[in-house]
Amino acid sequence: MAYQVALCGLTARDSRLLEIVINRANSGRHAFHAGQAENMPQPGVAIVDASSPLSIEMYQDLQQRHPRLIPVTISDHGMAGDSRYRIERKSLFLQVMKVLDDLADHEFMGNKVTAHPTATTTAPSQSAAAQAVVESAFVPGKAGEPQPLTALVVDDSLTVREQMRQALQRLGIACDLADSAEAAMRLLEHHSYNLAFLDVVMPGTDGYELCRKIKHNTYLRMMPVLMLTSRSSPFDRARGALSGCDSYLIKPITWDTFSQAVDKALMKSFRNDRAQMIARGYRL
Repeated sequence: MAYQVALCGLTARDSRLLEIVINRANSGRHAFHAGQAENMPQPGVAIVDASSPLSIEMYQDLQQRHPRLIPVTISDHGMAGDSRYRIERKSLFLQVMKVLDDLADHEFMGNKVTAHPTATTTAPSQSAAAQAVVESAFVPGKAGEPQPLTALVVDDSLTVREQMRQALQRLGIACDLADSAEAAMRLLEHHSYNLAFLDVVMPGTDGYELCRKIKHNTYLRMMPVLMLTSRSSPFDRARGALSGCDSYLIKPITWDTFSQAVDKALMKSFRNDRAQMIARGYRL
């Protein structure tokens, strides 16, 4: 019996290589068959990129149809995601079969999972140099503990950034701050966020262009984007809509307007699952 592994919205390169590694593996304790999520009729495992909103959305859709689906999350530091099965991106192809074997032992066979599912156990085909980079896919702490909600705030005004940080903290949302579009893109390359706030007028790349870059990026486009601006003309609102933003907030922003906009964006992103938002620290 081969357990089906659904690849959820991964890059073409990662999908191709994972299919080769998983489908051709013959030294593991269990047999697996990997393929694109839409081609897996009865998946038992899903591999999800924790930094990709598209990947997460595909997993959530699949999980609704297959409630017993077990996720394996990939991230740059190996700590992201709600799953107990996590893999650091740089060691993905070295770790994946060991993690899948331990997952099958624990979830499907009822055996006790090893303390360090991806700890080094040198296989004949692995060189010492390759084995040296293999690190644990697990992190200390409670298995399945929800990750806190996070936001990205992009504004060239230190005062506005601090005000936004305090307002988001009041809602139970942690945030990263950037003073330019360029700094924001660097953060987006390494972190995933539940929503982003973009100032329209900034030196260099403005908020409209940054929003377009986000919405044209496969891995970022599902993230809600709220524009911050002091411009309220119909023309400016149209520019915001054309850039793909999800909401347009006029400065100065009242607390009621701000909290309602955040709540609406998150409810849409979480498909009206307020319980999940609250579990991740949200408070309105």
